[in-house]
Amino acid sequence: MLPLFAVLMTAAGLALAAMAAYVGWRRGTRAGVSLAVVLVSVAWWGVTYAAELSALDLPSKTLWGDLKYVGVCALAPAWLVFVLQYTGRGPLVTKRLLALLTLEPLVVLALLANSTTHDLVRSYPDGAAGETLPVVETGPVFWVHLVYANLMIMVATVIFVATMVRLSRTYRRMALAMLVAALLPWVANLLHNFEVGWFARLDLTPSAFTVTGAVLVWGLFRERLVDLAPLARSVIVENMADAVFMVDAFGRIADLNPSAAGVLGSSRADLVGRPLAELLPQVAAAATRTSPAADDGSKDLTLPVGDEGQRTYDVQRRPLSERGGRPAGVLVVLRDITDRVEAEARLQQLLSERSRVAAALQASLTPRSLPAIPGGRLASRYEPAGDGSEIGGDFFDVFALDQGSWGLVLGDVSGKGAEAAATTALARYTLRTLAAAADPPSRTLRELNARLLASTPTEKHCTLVYAVARPKGSGLELTLSLAGHHPPLVARGKGPVEPVGELGTALGLVEDPDLSDATVVLEPGDLLCIFTDGLVEARHGPDMFGSDRVATILGQDAHRPVEHIAEGLVDAARAFHRSHDLADDLAILLLRVEQVPACKPDEIVVSGGVALA
Repeated sequence: MLPLFAVLMTAAGLALAAMAAYVGWRRGTRAGVSLAVVLVSVAWWGVTYAAELSALDLPSKTLWGDLKYVGVCALAPAWLVFVLQYTGRGPLVTKRLLALLTLEPLVVLALLANSTTHDLVRSYPDGAAGETLPVVETGPVFWVHLVYANLMIMVATVIFVATMVRLSRTYRRMALAMLVAALLPWVANLLHNFEVGWFARLDLTPSAFTVTGAVLVWGLFRERLVDLAPLARSVIVENMADAVFMVDAFGRIADLNPSAAGVLGSSRADLVGRPLAELLPQVAAAATRTSPAADDGSKDLTLPVGDEGQRTYDVQRRPLSERGGRPAGVLVVLRDITDRVEAEARLQQLLSERSRVAAALQASLTPRSLPAIPGGRLASRYEPAGDGSEIGGDFFDVFALDQGSWGLVLGDVSGKGAEAAATTALARYTLRTLAAAADPPSRTLRELNARLLASTPTEKHCTLVYAVARPKGSGLELTLSLAGHHPPLVARGKGPVEPVGELGTALGLVEDPDLSDATVVLEPGDLLCIFTDGLVEARHGPDMFGSDRVATILGQDAHRPVEHIAEGLVDAARAFHRSHDLADDLAILLLRVEQVPACKPDEIVVSGGVALA
């Protein structure tokens, strides 16, 4: 009988190993991985137990018996993990839990590996050498392990049963069959450990687990119980925060989850069978329309809920049909969106306040009105990106210098928001402080670059055009420097539109920027246009507005008032972009030379008039 039983154990181990290989090959669910570990553990148990039974000497029996405990110790933790994942409690299986579950098996195996502590777990009696099927003596650690493992198995079984009772009758029989199959090997193991009858000499656990493994593999893959969710879906619906009502074709509540009972302030037993119109008349009419064409989607519903006051719900209705297509009822889901609605209201209020603050701060970064330059006419436009709720980095300024000169500046700070606004204010007002008519613009910009490097994050850089305008004959002489900025365009009264200045290095990037000065003389009728990249880089698909379009507009409209030209440039950029909201900030500064009056040497021109020196 013994050789036959050893063959039976070997066959059981090989069958379980084949099932584990099949599960590993399929890998359809996370529960499948833990099931494969369960099957491998029992397969190892069965094969090593067969080797233990077949061994002819006591040392060999002891060795194989000890190796058997690798599978014995791994089985209960693997079974618990499988049940947690199989019943929809996968999030409980954390790395910390897995680490804790490995502690006890490692301790038991370490005790078995040490000859001085080996007998605390198991041993063969001294007179067992001549026995064909000796009874193994168990030490105190074995009983601790037995209690620990069976408690773990009991916890897993309670979880399985608790999940099973929530299932509909269709799946309950299937789940009951799986439960009986799952308990079979544990019963066999308990009979062996407590030496009940002939079970004392033979452990049938691996053989019994062959039946269990086959049933579990069938349930996991053949019937796809997990994927079709008779187990996990029941758990999910029961624990959903959304209120779920199943309404039959007559408008009566056929079933509901605990959240739905909480919304109506009553128990499930009191609500099942009652007409939905009696409880939720606002959605009852739509809920009784069971054809797909009658489904009107979702809407918001406000209900009084206990002491919480009014709560707002998003109501979803979906028709249910039988296999033949006949209407069976409607699924009504109420999702509490009170927090979202209140958050949206707060967000709208915050956005309105933010837009107001952004507009006020942006206005402080550009002059309220442009000064009057004798012999010149100024115009400007600033357009924020999008809806204007974010502070941009575009800015411009015009201010008086000494010796009858004027400073003109237009720049673009990278980024948006408070940091960009701070850098913009620093650049604008520091430039005003540093500017002097006697200094070339490039020197002023180098000093500004040093201040920006010392005061702003490295990722905040600034492109900028700074020009010093002074009277020359009947026109104006402009000396300008470009710090990484688009070259300004000059539209001659008689002649082509041409760029001026040499492109240099943006400010706030390197300590020694490459900057140079260029001089241009504007005669009466000439027009200078300085702009940020928001104008020339306005996009339509892959195409950009570009400097050529700006030059064309300047050439065509050079005779028009400068205010109209500025307006026309912005309108053209919007029309090209095909949207009123621009993708980037846009700033334009225009200067047309008219007739510059002669100044006495002891006079300087200031904003709005003449002042004595």
